[in-house]
Amino acid sequence: MSAAPPPSIYTESFSTSSNNTTESESINVEETRENILSGFSFEEYFQVSESISVIIKNNFKKIALQLPDYLLWASSELSNKIQNSVPLEYGIKVFILGDTSYGSCCVDEVTSSHLKSDFIIHYGHSCLSPSSKIPVQYVFGKKKNFNVDKFSIELNKLVESKKEENFVIFYDLLYHHNRDSIENLYKNNDNIIVTNINNFNNIYLNNSFKNNKLNETQNCNNNYNNDCCGSDNNNNNNDSGCCGGNNNNNNNNSGCCQSQSQQQQQQNDCCQQKLNNEINNENDNNNEELISGRKIEFKNEKDIKKFNFIWIGEESLTLTNLLMNFNQQMVYRYYIDDNKLLQETLPRNKSLMRRYHISEKCKDASIIGIVVSTLSVQKYSETIDGLKKLIIASGKKPYVFVVGRLNVPKLANFSEIDIYVIVACHENTMVDSKDFYKPIATPFELNLSLRNEKWTGEYITDFGRVFPKLIKDLSFDEDDENKCEIPEDQVEDDQGNIHHFSLVTGRIVIQNKNQSTLQQQQQQQQTQQSGDLISVNNQFKQVSLVGEHLSNKTYKGLDMRIGETPVTTAIEGMSGIPKNYNTDKNNL
Repeated sequence: MSAAPPPSIYTESFSTSSNNTTESESINVEETRENILSGFSFEEYFQVSESISVIIKNNFKKIALQLPDYLLWASSELSNKIQNSVPLEYGIKVFILGDTSYGSCCVDEVTSSHLKSDFIIHYGHSCLSPSSKIPVQYVFGKKKNFNVDKFSIELNKLVESKKEENFVIFYDLLYHHNRDSIENLYKNNDNIIVTNINNFNNIYLNNSFKNNKLNETQNCNNNYNNDCCGSDNNNNNNDSGCCGGNNNNNNNNSGCCQSQSQQQQQQNDCCQQKLNNEINNENDNNNEELISGRKIEFKNEKDIKKFNFIWIGEESLTLTNLLMNFNQQMVYRYYIDDNKLLQETLPRNKSLMRRYHISEKCKDASIIGIVVSTLSVQKYSETIDGLKKLIIASGKKPYVFVVGRLNVPKLANFSEIDIYVIVACHENTMVDSKDFYKPIATPFELNLSLRNEKWTGEYITDFGRVFPKLIKDLSFDEDDENKCEIPEDQVEDDQGNIHHFSLVTGRIVIQNKNQSTLQQQQQQQQTQQSGDLISVNNQFKQVSLVGEHLSNKTYKGLDMRIGETPVTTAIEGMSGIPKNYNTDKNNL
Protein backbone atom coordinates (compact mmCIF):
# COMPACT_ATOMS: atom_id res chain seq x y z
CA MET A 1 0.00 0.00 0.00
CA SER A 2 1.43 3.36 -1.00
CA ALA A 3 1.83 6.09 1.55
CA ALA A 4 -1.21 8.26 2.04
CA PRO A 5 -0.98 12.01 1.63
CA PRO A 6 -0.46 13.99 4.82
CA PRO A 7 -3.59 15.33 6.51
CA SER A 8 -4.73 18.87 6.03
CA ILE A 9 -4.53 21.05 9.11
CA TYR A 10 -7.21 23.70 9.49
CA THR A 11 -7.59 26.07 12.39
CA GLU A 12 -10.24 28.73 12.86
CA SER A 13 -8.36 30.83 15.42
CA PHE A 14 -6.17 30.20 18.40
CA SER A 15 -7.63 32.88 20.64
CA THR A 16 -8.56 31.61 24.07
CA SER A 17 -11.25 32.86 26.35
CA SER A 18 -10.42 34.60 29.57
CA ASN A 19 -13.62 33.13 30.96
CA ASN A 20 -12.96 29.46 31.67
CA THR A 21 -16.29 28.07 30.54
CA THR A 22 -15.16 24.91 28.79
CA GLU A 23 -14.02 21.64 30.25
CA SER A 24 -10.87 21.44 28.11
CA GLU A 25 -9.59 24.81 29.27
CA SER A 26 -9.47 23.59 32.86
CA ILE A 27 -7.03 20.80 31.94
CA ASN A 28 -3.31 21.47 31.77
CA VAL A 29 -2.11 21.43 28.16
CA GLU A 30 1.36 20.38 29.35
CA GLU A 31 0.19 16.98 30.55
CA THR A 32 2.37 14.24 29.17
CA ARG A 33 1.25 11.56 26.79
CA GLU A 34 1.63 8.89 29.47
CA ASN A 35 -0.56 10.71 31.98
CA ILE A 36 -3.36 11.24 29.48
CA LEU A 37 -3.34 7.71 28.10
CA SER A 38 -3.25 6.42 31.72
CA GLY A 39 -2.20 2.89 30.83
CA PHE A 40 -4.20 2.50 27.62
CA SER A 41 -2.61 2.17 24.22
CA PHE A 42 -2.98 5.00 21.74
CA GLU A 43 -5.44 2.98 19.63
CA GLU A 44 -7.54 2.02 22.66
CA TYR A 45 -7.74 5.51 24.10
CA PHE A 46 -8.76 7.15 20.82
CA GLN A 47 -10.84 4.19 19.54
CA VAL A 48 -9.07 4.30 16.18
CA SER A 49 -10.37 0.98 14.86
CA GLU A 50 -13.97 1.90 15.68
CA SER A 51 -13.65 5.20 13.83
CA ILE A 52 -12.16 3.49 10.79
CA SER A 53 -15.01 0.97 10.76
CA VAL A 54 -17.61 3.75 10.81
CA ILE A 55 -15.85 5.63 7.99
CA ILE A 56 -15.72 2.57 5.74
CA LYS A 57 -19.22 1.39 6.61
CA ASN A 58 -20.84 4.74 5.84
CA ASN A 59 -18.48 5.69 2.99
CA PHE A 60 -17.52 9.04 4.49
CA LYS A 61 -15.08 11.06 2.38
CA LYS A 62 -14.12 14.19 4.30
CA ILE A 63 -13.42 13.55 7.96
CA ALA A 64 -12.86 16.38 10.45
CA LEU A 65 -11.01 15.56 13.68
CA GLN A 66 -11.98 18.01 16.42
CA LEU A 67 -9.51 17.99 19.31
CA PRO A 68 -9.29 20.24 22.39
CA ASP A 69 -6.05 21.97 23.28
CA TYR A 70 -4.84 19.29 25.67
CA LEU A 71 -5.07 16.59 22.96
CA LEU A 72 -3.47 18.50 20.08
CA TRP A 73 -0.23 16.59 20.66
CA ALA A 74 -2.01 13.51 19.24
CA SER A 75 -3.42 15.18 16.13
CA SER A 76 -0.70 14.23 13.66
CA GLU A 77 -0.39 10.61 14.77
CA LEU A 78 -4.14 10.21 14.97
CA SER A 79 -4.83 11.60 11.51
CA ASN A 80 -2.04 9.53 9.96
CA LYS A 81 -3.38 6.32 11.49
CA ILE A 82 -6.87 6.98 10.12
CA GLN A 83 -5.58 8.10 6.72
CA ASN A 84 -3.27 5.09 6.31
CA SER A 85 -5.74 2.50 7.62
CA VAL A 86 -8.55 3.30 5.19
CA PRO A 87 -7.94 1.83 1.71
CA LEU A 88 -6.94 4.36 -0.92
CA GLU A 89 -9.93 3.55 -3.13
CA TYR A 90 -12.20 5.22 -0.56
CA GLY A 91 -10.42 8.51 -1.25
CA ILE A 92 -10.84 10.00 2.20
CA LYS A 93 -9.40 13.32 3.29
CA VAL A 94 -8.69 14.09 6.95
CA PHE A 95 -8.77 17.56 8.48
CA ILE A 96 -7.65 18.63 11.93
CA LEU A 97 -9.73 21.27 13.67
CA GLY A 98 -7.04 22.73 15.92
CA ASP A 99 -9.39 25.13 17.67
CA THR A 100 -13.11 25.77 17.88
CA SER A 101 -15.22 28.78 17.10
CA TYR A 102 -16.92 28.46 20.49
CA GLY A 103 -16.49 26.01 23.37
CA SER A 104 -14.57 22.83 22.65
CA CYS A 105 -17.31 20.76 24.31
CA CYS A 106 -19.65 21.50 21.38
CA VAL A 107 -19.35 20.02 17.91
CA ASP A 108 -17.86 22.70 15.66
CA GLU A 109 -20.26 22.45 12.74
CA VAL A 110 -19.36 25.95 11.53
CA THR A 111 -15.71 25.17 10.81
CA SER A 112 -16.64 21.72 9.55
CA SER A 113 -19.12 23.20 7.07
CA HIS A 114 -16.38 25.49 5.75
CA LEU A 115 -14.44 22.34 4.87
CA LYS A 116 -17.58 20.63 3.53
CA SER A 117 -16.82 17.60 5.70
CA ASP A 118 -19.43 14.86 5.98
CA PHE A 119 -18.22 13.33 9.26
CA ILE A 120 -16.86 14.77 12.52
CA ILE A 121 -14.97 12.82 15.17
CA HIS A 122 -15.17 14.78 18.41
CA TYR A 123 -12.45 13.95 20.95
CA GLY A 124 -12.37 14.73 24.66
CA HIS A 125 -15.07 16.07 26.93
CA SER A 126 -18.42 16.86 25.33
CA CYS A 127 -21.62 18.52 26.49
CA LEU A 128 -23.45 15.94 24.32
CA SER A 129 -25.72 18.59 22.86
CA PRO A 130 -27.34 17.13 19.74
CA SER A 131 -25.86 18.51 16.54
CA SER A 132 -28.28 19.65 13.89
CA LYS A 133 -27.10 17.98 10.73
CA ILE A 134 -23.54 16.56 10.42
CA PRO A 135 -22.86 12.93 11.53
CA VAL A 136 -20.72 12.84 14.67
CA GLN A 137 -18.76 10.24 16.61
CA TYR A 138 -17.81 11.01 20.21
CA VAL A 139 -14.51 9.70 21.59
CA PHE A 140 -14.32 10.59 25.26
CA GLY A 141 -11.05 8.95 26.26
CA LYS A 142 -10.58 6.56 29.18
CA LYS A 143 -9.26 6.29 32.72
CA LYS A 144 -8.28 3.17 34.67
CA ASN A 145 -8.48 4.47 38.22
CA PHE A 146 -12.11 3.44 38.72
CA ASN A 147 -12.76 0.09 40.43
CA VAL A 148 -16.29 -1.19 39.84
CA ASP A 149 -16.21 -3.69 42.71
CA LYS A 150 -15.17 -1.08 45.29
CA PHE A 151 -17.86 1.26 44.02
CA SER A 152 -20.55 -1.41 44.27
CA ILE A 153 -19.67 -2.06 47.92
CA GLU A 154 -20.14 1.60 48.80
CA LEU A 155 -23.33 1.88 46.75
CA ASN A 156 -24.82 -1.21 48.39
CA LYS A 157 -24.26 0.39 51.80
CA LEU A 158 -26.13 3.50 50.69
CA VAL A 159 -28.99 1.53 49.13
CA GLU A 160 -29.31 -0.58 52.27
CA SER A 161 -29.70 2.53 54.41
CA LYS A 162 -32.30 4.02 52.03
CA LYS A 163 -34.29 1.01 50.90
CA GLU A 164 -37.37 2.92 49.73
CA GLU A 165 -35.49 5.39 47.53
CA ASN A 166 -34.53 5.26 43.86
CA PHE A 167 -31.15 6.14 42.38
CA VAL A 168 -29.83 7.19 38.99
CA ILE A 169 -26.11 6.72 38.35
CA PHE A 170 -24.34 9.39 36.30
CA TYR A 171 -20.64 9.22 35.47
CA ASP A 172 -17.87 11.28 33.99
CA LEU A 173 -17.36 10.59 30.29
CA LEU A 174 -13.88 9.19 30.96
CA TYR A 175 -15.56 6.22 32.69
CA HIS A 176 -18.05 5.44 29.97
CA HIS A 177 -16.16 2.24 29.15
CA ASN A 178 -17.11 0.94 32.65
CA ARG A 179 -20.81 1.53 32.09
CA ASP A 180 -21.71 -2.03 31.04
CA SER A 181 -19.94 -3.50 34.08
CA ILE A 182 -22.01 -1.31 36.41
CA GLU A 183 -25.19 -2.10 34.49
CA ASN A 184 -24.63 -5.86 34.84
CA LEU A 185 -24.43 -5.52 38.62
CA TYR A 186 -27.76 -3.70 38.96
CA LYS A 187 -29.81 -4.73 35.93
CA ASN A 188 -32.17 -6.73 38.18
CA ASN A 189 -32.51 -3.95 40.75
CA ASP A 190 -35.58 -1.86 39.95
CA ASN A 191 -34.44 0.96 42.24
CA ILE A 192 -31.15 1.64 40.47
CA ILE A 193 -30.80 2.97 36.91
CA VAL A 194 -27.50 3.46 35.08
CA THR A 195 -27.55 6.23 32.48
CA ASN A 196 -26.38 5.49 28.97
CA ILE A 197 -24.67 7.63 26.34
CA ASN A 198 -24.91 7.39 22.58
CA ASN A 199 -21.44 7.72 21.05
CA PHE A 200 -22.94 8.69 17.70
CA ASN A 201 -25.25 11.37 16.38
CA ASN A 202 -26.96 11.37 12.96
CA ILE A 203 -25.34 8.02 12.07
CA TYR A 204 -27.04 4.70 11.30
CA LEU A 205 -26.11 2.23 14.01
CA ASN A 206 -28.12 -0.80 13.01
CA ASN A 207 -27.77 -2.32 9.55
CA SER A 208 -31.22 -3.87 9.44
CA PHE A 209 -32.80 -0.66 10.63
CA LYS A 210 -30.75 1.24 8.08
CA ASN A 211 -31.85 -1.01 5.23
CA ASN A 212 -35.51 -0.70 6.18
CA LYS A 213 -35.26 3.05 6.39
CA LEU A 214 -33.38 3.27 3.11
CA ASN A 215 -36.25 1.42 1.45
CA GLU A 216 -38.63 3.96 2.95
CA THR A 217 -36.45 6.74 1.59
CA GLN A 218 -36.58 5.20 -1.88
CA ASN A 219 -40.37 5.05 -1.66
CA CYS A 220 -40.35 8.62 -0.41
CA ASN A 221 -38.36 9.71 -3.46
CA ASN A 222 -40.63 7.82 -5.81
CA ASN A 223 -43.89 9.02 -4.33
CA TYR A 224 -42.71 12.47 -3.28
CA ASN A 225 -45.81 12.80 -1.14
CA ASN A 226 -47.01 15.30 1.40
CA ASP A 227 -45.61 13.42 4.39
CA CYS A 228 -42.08 13.69 3.11
CA CYS A 229 -41.70 16.92 1.24
CA GLY A 230 -44.98 18.75 1.64
CA SER A 231 -46.18 18.51 -1.96
CA ASP A 232 -48.67 16.38 -3.84
CA ASN A 233 -48.98 14.77 -7.22
CA ASN A 234 -52.39 16.05 -8.23
CA ASN A 235 -53.23 18.14 -11.24
CA ASN A 236 -54.74 21.03 -9.33
CA ASN A 237 -53.20 24.31 -8.21
CA ASN A 238 -49.52 24.08 -7.43
CA ASP A 239 -49.11 25.77 -4.05
CA SER A 240 -45.40 25.60 -3.53
CA GLY A 241 -44.55 22.89 -1.00
CA CYS A 242 -41.09 21.79 0.05
CA CYS A 243 -39.79 22.11 -3.49
CA GLY A 244 -42.52 24.25 -4.94
CA GLY A 245 -43.47 21.83 -7.68
CA ASN A 246 -45.98 19.00 -8.01
CA ASN A 247 -45.31 17.63 -11.51
CA ASN A 248 -48.41 19.34 -12.85
CA ASN A 249 -48.96 21.58 -15.81
CA ASN A 250 -51.45 24.05 -14.34
CA ASN A 251 -50.65 27.25 -12.46
CA ASN A 252 -47.04 26.40 -11.77
CA ASN A 253 -46.15 28.94 -9.06
CA SER A 254 -42.39 28.60 -8.93
CA GLY A 255 -41.08 27.49 -5.54
CA CYS A 256 -37.53 26.85 -4.38
CA CYS A 257 -36.76 24.31 -7.13
CA GLN A 258 -36.85 25.65 -10.67
CA SER A 259 -35.10 22.82 -12.48
CA GLN A 260 -35.57 19.06 -12.37
CA SER A 261 -32.11 18.53 -10.87
CA GLN A 262 -32.67 21.16 -8.20
CA GLN A 263 -36.06 19.70 -7.40
CA GLN A 264 -34.59 16.19 -7.10
CA GLN A 265 -31.78 17.42 -4.85
CA GLN A 266 -34.18 19.35 -2.61
CA GLN A 267 -36.44 16.33 -2.54
CA ASN A 268 -33.59 14.04 -1.47
CA ASP A 269 -32.43 16.46 1.24
CA CYS A 270 -35.95 16.81 2.59
CA CYS A 271 -36.54 13.06 2.70
CA GLN A 272 -33.09 12.42 4.17
CA GLN A 273 -33.73 14.95 6.94
CA LYS A 274 -36.98 13.19 7.78
CA LEU A 275 -35.14 9.87 7.82
CA ASN A 276 -32.41 11.20 10.13
CA ASN A 277 -35.04 12.47 12.54
CA GLU A 278 -36.74 9.07 12.60
CA ILE A 279 -33.45 7.27 13.21
CA ASN A 280 -32.30 9.62 15.95
CA ASN A 281 -35.68 9.34 17.67
CA GLU A 282 -36.37 5.67 17.05
CA ASN A 283 -36.27 4.83 20.76
CA ASP A 284 -38.23 7.86 21.99
CA ASN A 285 -41.01 6.79 24.32
CA ASN A 286 -42.50 7.61 27.68
CA ASN A 287 -40.12 5.22 29.46
CA GLU A 288 -37.06 7.34 28.68
CA GLU A 289 -35.73 10.76 29.57
CA LEU A 290 -32.67 12.64 28.37
CA ILE A 291 -30.65 14.62 30.93
CA SER A 292 -27.38 16.34 29.98
CA GLY A 293 -27.15 14.11 26.91
CA ARG A 294 -27.51 10.97 29.02
CA LYS A 295 -30.43 8.62 28.47
CA ILE A 296 -32.39 7.27 31.42
CA GLU A 297 -34.49 4.15 30.77
CA PHE A 298 -37.04 3.92 33.55
CA LYS A 299 -38.00 0.57 35.05
CA ASN A 300 -40.93 1.07 37.45
CA GLU A 301 -40.92 4.63 38.74
CA LYS A 302 -41.06 7.12 35.85
CA ASP A 303 -40.94 10.45 37.70
CA ILE A 304 -37.36 11.74 37.66
CA LYS A 305 -38.13 13.98 40.65
CA LYS A 306 -38.47 10.87 42.81
CA PHE A 307 -34.88 9.77 42.15
CA ASN A 308 -31.64 10.59 43.93
CA PHE A 309 -28.55 11.08 41.81
CA ILE A 310 -25.13 9.45 42.10
CA TRP A 311 -22.14 10.99 40.34
CA ILE A 312 -18.93 9.07 39.56
CA GLY A 313 -15.95 11.32 38.90
CA GLU A 314 -14.38 14.63 39.72
CA GLU A 315 -16.03 18.03 39.93
CA SER A 316 -17.18 19.15 36.51
CA LEU A 317 -19.65 21.36 34.69
CA THR A 318 -21.94 18.37 34.26
CA LEU A 319 -22.11 17.85 38.02
CA THR A 320 -22.78 21.56 38.55
CA ASN A 321 -25.64 21.43 36.04
CA LEU A 322 -27.18 18.44 37.80
CA LEU A 323 -27.02 20.25 41.14
CA MET A 324 -28.60 23.39 39.69
CA ASN A 325 -31.28 21.78 37.53
CA PHE A 326 -32.33 19.27 40.19
CA ASN A 327 -31.77 21.35 43.29
CA GLN A 328 -34.56 19.61 45.23
CA GLN A 329 -32.95 16.18 45.00
CA MET A 330 -30.13 14.51 46.88
CA VAL A 331 -26.90 14.17 44.92
CA TYR A 332 -24.16 11.80 46.04
CA ARG A 333 -20.65 11.86 44.64
CA TYR A 334 -18.29 8.89 44.55
CA TYR A 335 -14.73 9.97 45.32
CA ILE A 336 -12.69 7.48 43.34
CA ASP A 337 -9.29 8.04 44.94
CA ASP A 338 -10.70 7.94 48.49
CA ASN A 339 -13.27 5.22 47.74
CA LYS A 340 -16.05 7.18 49.46
CA LEU A 341 -19.65 7.84 48.50
CA LEU A 342 -20.69 11.13 50.12
CA GLN A 343 -23.50 13.59 49.73
CA GLU A 344 -22.46 16.53 47.57
CA THR A 345 -22.42 19.73 49.59
CA LEU A 346 -22.15 22.40 46.90
CA PRO A 347 -23.82 25.59 48.24
CA ARG A 348 -26.72 25.41 45.82
CA ASN A 349 -28.86 27.97 47.62
CA LYS A 350 -26.15 30.61 47.33
CA SER A 351 -25.67 29.86 43.63
CA LEU A 352 -29.41 29.97 42.95
CA MET A 353 -29.82 33.30 44.74
CA ARG A 354 -26.96 34.74 42.70
CA ARG A 355 -28.77 33.68 39.53
CA TYR A 356 -32.05 35.13 40.88
CA HIS A 357 -30.27 38.45 41.43
CA ILE A 358 -29.29 38.49 37.74
CA SER A 359 -32.89 37.65 36.83
CA GLU A 360 -34.08 40.74 38.72
CA LYS A 361 -31.61 42.88 36.76
CA CYS A 362 -33.35 41.80 33.55
CA LYS A 363 -36.46 43.71 34.67
CA ASP A 364 -34.49 46.96 35.00
CA ALA A 365 -32.73 46.65 31.62
CA SER A 366 -33.87 48.71 28.64
CA ILE A 367 -31.44 47.32 26.06
CA ILE A 368 -30.69 43.59 26.11
CA GLY A 369 -27.93 41.93 24.10
CA ILE A 370 -28.41 38.37 22.88
CA VAL A 371 -24.99 36.70 22.77
CA VAL A 372 -24.85 33.69 20.44
CA SER A 373 -22.32 31.13 21.71
CA THR A 374 -23.37 28.18 19.60
CA LEU A 375 -24.30 27.68 15.97
CA SER A 376 -24.72 23.92 16.06
CA VAL A 377 -27.04 22.94 18.93
CA GLN A 378 -30.56 22.17 17.81
CA LYS A 379 -33.15 24.99 18.11
CA TYR A 380 -30.54 27.70 18.67
CA SER A 381 -31.99 29.82 15.84
CA GLU A 382 -35.57 29.38 17.05
CA THR A 383 -34.48 30.28 20.59
CA ILE A 384 -32.88 33.52 19.39
CA ASP A 385 -36.09 34.47 17.56
CA GLY A 386 -38.14 33.65 20.64
CA LEU A 387 -35.90 35.80 22.84
CA LYS A 388 -36.19 38.73 20.44
CA LYS A 389 -39.98 38.51 20.40
CA LEU A 390 -40.16 38.27 24.19
CA ILE A 391 -37.85 41.27 24.65
CA ILE A 392 -39.80 43.40 22.18
CA ALA A 393 -43.13 42.39 23.69
CA SER A 394 -41.80 43.60 27.05
CA GLY A 395 -41.05 47.07 25.67
CA LYS A 396 -37.28 46.59 25.52
CA LYS A 397 -34.74 46.70 22.71
CA PRO A 398 -32.86 43.54 21.62
CA TYR A 399 -29.51 43.30 19.82
CA VAL A 400 -27.89 40.07 18.64
CA PHE A 401 -24.12 39.54 18.95
CA VAL A 402 -22.09 36.71 17.43
CA VAL A 403 -18.66 37.12 19.01
CA GLY A 404 -17.29 33.58 19.18
CA ARG A 405 -15.75 32.71 22.52
CA LEU A 406 -16.72 35.05 25.30
CA ASN A 407 -14.22 37.31 27.01
CA VAL A 408 -14.35 40.61 28.87
CA PRO A 409 -12.84 42.89 26.16
CA LYS A 410 -15.31 41.74 23.51
CA LEU A 411 -18.43 42.55 25.47
CA ALA A 412 -16.90 45.72 26.92
CA ASN A 413 -17.10 47.28 23.44
CA PHE A 414 -20.89 47.60 23.73
CA SER A 415 -21.45 50.03 26.56
CA GLU A 416 -25.07 50.68 25.56
CA ILE A 417 -26.15 47.19 26.57
CA ASP A 418 -27.70 46.94 30.02
CA ILE A 419 -27.58 43.16 30.31
CA TYR A 420 -26.72 40.18 28.12
CA VAL A 421 -28.50 36.87 27.66
CA ILE A 422 -26.41 34.00 26.34
CA VAL A 423 -27.56 31.25 23.98
CA ALA A 424 -25.12 28.40 24.55
CA CYS A 425 -25.04 24.70 25.33
CA HIS A 426 -26.28 23.66 28.75
CA GLU A 427 -22.75 23.44 30.17
CA ASN A 428 -21.67 26.93 29.08
CA THR A 429 -24.90 28.81 29.68
CA MET A 430 -24.12 29.78 33.30
CA VAL A 431 -21.31 32.30 32.96
CA ASP A 432 -19.70 33.77 36.04
CA SER A 433 -20.12 37.39 35.01
CA LYS A 434 -18.40 39.04 37.97
CA ASP A 435 -15.44 39.96 35.73
CA PHE A 436 -17.69 41.37 33.01
CA TYR A 437 -18.89 44.95 32.96
CA LYS A 438 -22.49 43.86 32.47
CA PRO A 439 -24.22 40.76 33.88
CA ILE A 440 -24.92 37.75 31.66
CA ALA A 441 -28.27 36.00 32.12
CA THR A 442 -29.61 32.72 30.76
CA PRO A 443 -32.75 32.31 28.60
CA PHE A 444 -34.52 30.77 31.59
CA GLU A 445 -33.73 33.77 33.80
CA LEU A 446 -34.80 36.26 31.14
CA ASN A 447 -38.06 34.43 30.50
CA LEU A 448 -38.73 34.26 34.23
CA SER A 449 -38.20 37.98 34.79
CA LEU A 450 -39.89 39.44 31.69
CA ARG A 451 -42.99 37.31 32.22
CA ASN A 452 -42.89 38.22 35.92
CA GLU A 453 -43.45 34.61 36.92
CA LYS A 454 -43.04 33.46 40.48
CA TRP A 455 -39.86 31.48 40.92
CA THR A 456 -40.49 28.06 42.43
CA GLY A 457 -36.82 27.09 42.75
CA GLU A 458 -36.83 25.34 39.38
CA TYR A 459 -33.81 26.04 37.20
CA ILE A 460 -33.15 25.04 33.58
CA THR A 461 -29.84 25.46 31.78
CA ASP A 462 -30.82 23.71 28.53
CA PHE A 463 -32.44 26.30 26.25
CA GLY A 464 -34.07 23.46 24.33
CA ARG A 465 -36.24 22.82 27.40
CA VAL A 466 -36.83 26.57 27.87
CA PHE A 467 -37.94 27.09 24.25
CA PRO A 468 -41.59 25.95 24.68
CA LYS A 469 -41.98 28.36 27.62
CA LEU A 470 -40.21 31.09 25.69
CA ILE A 471 -42.71 31.27 22.83
CA LYS A 472 -45.78 30.62 24.97
CA ASP A 473 -48.59 33.17 24.46
CA LEU A 474 -46.44 35.53 22.37
CA SER A 475 -48.61 37.39 19.86
CA PHE A 476 -47.68 40.02 17.31
CA ASP A 477 -51.09 40.88 15.98
CA GLU A 478 -51.43 44.64 15.44
CA ASP A 479 -54.94 44.59 16.92
CA ASP A 480 -53.72 42.91 20.10
CA GLU A 481 -52.67 45.73 22.38
CA ASN A 482 -52.20 43.48 25.40
CA LYS A 483 -49.29 41.50 24.05
CA CYS A 484 -47.63 41.39 27.43
CA GLU A 485 -49.93 41.83 30.38
CA ILE A 486 -48.83 44.29 33.05
CA PRO A 487 -47.75 42.37 36.19
CA GLU A 488 -49.25 43.10 39.57
CA ASP A 489 -46.10 44.82 40.87
CA GLN A 490 -46.07 47.34 37.99
CA VAL A 491 -48.19 50.44 37.31
CA GLU A 492 -49.03 52.09 33.97
CA ASP A 493 -49.48 55.87 33.72
CA ASP A 494 -51.54 57.93 31.27
CA GLN A 495 -48.66 58.19 28.78
CA GLY A 496 -48.26 54.42 28.56
CA ASN A 497 -45.10 54.31 30.68
CA ILE A 498 -44.72 51.39 33.09
CA HIS A 499 -43.35 51.99 36.58
CA HIS A 500 -41.95 49.29 38.83
CA PHE A 501 -39.82 49.18 41.95
CA SER A 502 -36.37 47.70 41.37
CA LEU A 503 -35.24 45.24 44.02
CA VAL A 504 -31.67 45.69 42.78
CA THR A 505 -31.28 49.47 42.93
CA GLY A 506 -34.10 50.34 45.34
CA ARG A 507 -35.47 52.91 42.90
CA ILE A 508 -38.47 53.34 40.62
CA VAL A 509 -37.68 52.24 37.05
CA ILE A 510 -39.69 53.65 34.14
CA GLN A 511 -40.18 51.66 30.95
CA ASN A 512 -41.74 53.12 27.80
CA LYS A 513 -44.41 50.63 26.76
CA ASN A 514 -44.84 52.36 23.39
CA GLN A 515 -41.34 51.23 22.48
CA SER A 516 -42.68 47.71 21.98
CA THR A 517 -45.23 48.89 19.41
CA LEU A 518 -42.63 51.09 17.71
CA GLN A 519 -40.14 48.24 17.33
CA GLN A 520 -42.78 45.91 15.91
CA GLN A 521 -43.77 48.55 13.36
CA GLN A 522 -40.12 49.00 12.42
CA GLN A 523 -39.79 45.26 11.86
CA GLN A 524 -42.87 45.29 9.65
CA GLN A 525 -41.48 48.24 7.68
CA GLN A 526 -38.29 46.30 6.98
CA THR A 527 -40.31 43.59 5.29
CA GLN A 528 -42.18 46.09 3.10
CA GLN A 529 -40.93 47.35 -0.23
CA SER A 530 -38.61 50.34 -0.26
CA GLY A 531 -41.25 52.47 -2.01
CA ASP A 532 -43.79 52.17 0.82
CA LEU A 533 -44.62 55.21 2.93
CA ILE A 534 -43.30 55.43 6.49
CA SER A 535 -45.20 57.17 9.24
CA VAL A 536 -43.53 60.47 10.15
CA ASN A 537 -45.06 60.28 13.61
CA ASN A 538 -43.20 57.04 14.28
CA GLN A 539 -39.94 58.68 13.21
CA PHE A 540 -40.47 61.43 15.79
CA LYS A 541 -41.14 58.77 18.42
CA GLN A 542 -37.87 57.05 17.54
CA VAL A 543 -35.88 60.30 17.72
CA SER A 544 -37.49 61.09 21.06
CA LEU A 545 -36.48 57.72 22.50
CA VAL A 546 -32.90 58.04 21.25
CA GLY A 547 -32.60 61.60 22.55
CA GLU A 548 -33.91 60.59 25.95
CA HIS A 549 -31.38 57.77 26.17
CA LEU A 550 -28.52 60.06 25.11
CA SER A 551 -29.43 62.70 27.68
CA ASN A 552 -29.06 60.14 30.47
CA LYS A 553 -25.48 59.28 29.50
CA THR A 554 -22.60 60.74 31.48
CA TYR A 555 -20.27 60.55 28.46
CA LYS A 556 -21.71 61.63 25.11
CA GLY A 557 -18.59 61.40 22.96
CA LEU A 558 -15.90 63.89 21.94
CA ASP A 559 -17.00 67.52 21.67
CA MET A 560 -16.05 68.91 18.24
CA ARG A 561 -15.90 72.54 19.53
CA ILE A 562 -16.00 73.85 15.95
CA GLY A 563 -14.78 77.44 15.72
CA GLU A 564 -13.68 77.53 19.36
CA THR A 565 -10.26 75.93 19.03
CA PRO A 566 -7.47 78.31 17.90
CA VAL A 567 -5.57 77.35 14.75
CA THR A 568 -1.80 77.01 15.22
CA THR A 569 1.00 76.64 12.69
CA ALA A 570 2.79 73.36 12.22
CA ILE A 571 6.01 72.95 14.18
CA GLU A 572 8.85 70.47 13.98
CA GLY A 573 8.26 67.41 16.12
CA MET A 574 10.62 65.07 17.90
CA SER A 575 12.93 62.72 16.02
CA GLY A 576 14.88 59.67 17.04
CA ILE A 577 13.81 56.70 19.10
CA PRO A 578 11.96 56.64 22.43
CA LYS A 579 15.18 55.69 24.18
CA ASN A 580 17.04 58.72 22.88
CA TYR A 581 15.21 61.59 21.15
CA ASN A 582 17.27 64.34 19.53
CA THR A 583 15.57 66.91 21.73
CA ASP A 584 16.80 65.07 24.81
CA LYS A 585 20.42 65.77 23.85
CA ASN A 586 19.75 69.50 23.80
CA ASN A 587 18.46 69.36 27.35
CA LEU A 588 21.56 67.67 28.75
